[in-house]
Amino acid sequence: MLFSDSLKNKVPQFDGWGTLDALTDPIIVFHSESLILCHMNSAAARLTERSLIRSSSQEFVQSIMGLPERDLRAHLGELTSHESETVRLDVGLFGSQFDVSLQLAKGEFAEPVAIAVFRDVTGQLEADRQKRELVSNVSHELRSPLTAIKGAMGLILSGAAGEMPAKALQMVQICHRNADRLILIINDILDLDKITNGAMMFDNDHVQLVSLVNDAVEAIEGFKSRFDVTIDIDIVDSDMISFVDPNRMVQVLVNLLSNAIKFSSAGGHVTIRLMRHGDMNRMSVIDHGEGIATEDQERLFGRFVQIGAQNRASTGSTGLGLSIVKAIVNNQGGVISFKSRLGVGTTFHVDLPNAASEDNCRESDTGRLG
Repeated sequence: MLFSDSLKNKVPQFDGWGTLDALTDPIIVFHSESLILCHMNSAAARLTERSLIRSSSQEFVQSIMGLPERDLRAHLGELTSHESETVRLDVGLFGSQFDVSLQLAKGEFAEPVAIAVFRDVTGQLEADRQKRELVSNVSHELRSPLTAIKGAMGLILSGAAGEMPAKALQMVQICHRNADRLILIINDILDLDKITNGAMMFDNDHVQLVSLVNDAVEAIEGFKSRFDVTIDIDIVDSDMISFVDPNRMVQVLVNLLSNAIKFSSAGGHVTIRLMRHGDMNRMSVIDHGEGIATEDQERLFGRFVQIGAQNRASTGSTGLGLSIVKAIVNNQGGVISFKSRLGVGTTFHVDLPNAASEDNCRESDTGRLG
């Protein structure tokens, strides 16, 4: 690309500009200190319908990056201080969506220069949206008839249709369990859809965490009996209160307990513990199962991830549970963490803000404002 005489002195000397122009992804290069554009490849020029001469200002760089100066400088600061090698940004530009990779050029230029590569993800995002919409619609349509089928089989098992031969009864029991599994899978998919769309509803209140533990243990009674695992409740601090949605937090505990049970040996035990952790309220679920391999730990909270598929943990899981759990805990202002050792077991911690501390902070803030 040609430069005006007024810009020639601002453009770093570099023999690879022609290489950038040959690439199909839009690329801009700008001074990381002045934020003035020094090069854009042909794809970027076509995208913006501008020439370098008309686009050299700092304001243009901020505009195309979709960021005010303060935020852009903060990201560049991360790169300069080596906190990150690459900063990823989602940018909406000229009716399209781009995944932008921002890096500092190393060694090629005499002056500090940043390079931003724009990858058009509009088509991918639309395909993902259509896929989520299809899955959501199918899940909604399946849930009602499955619930009816499960209810009918429950009536048969209760003897409402009269006495049945033992073999037929056993087959209905298998069908009833599988209907349960399918409904759980559908509920997970619908919860994931709500999380993705930011539509998951929360009804927060001041809740005694002891009551959440008792409700979760009661809810999983049949499941633990099926796996022959006992649950020990260890209440170190009984007066802990958090401002959370009780139903969603019971969902979190039930998921963690069910995973712990599935990873425990028959006749084993799982512990759920309540105690303070600094200024946070901590709920911990502890198992003594096989543990999680180091290579699997990084992806544990990912979607559709299944760990330990060769043992009892392979029973009816979508691999969505922990990603949903993390989303719920994060929404409630909490943090979920874990530690695991192969052959020893796994402990999950859910740390929630202490409602009493929050109330004290609000009172102090009110006093200062007054």
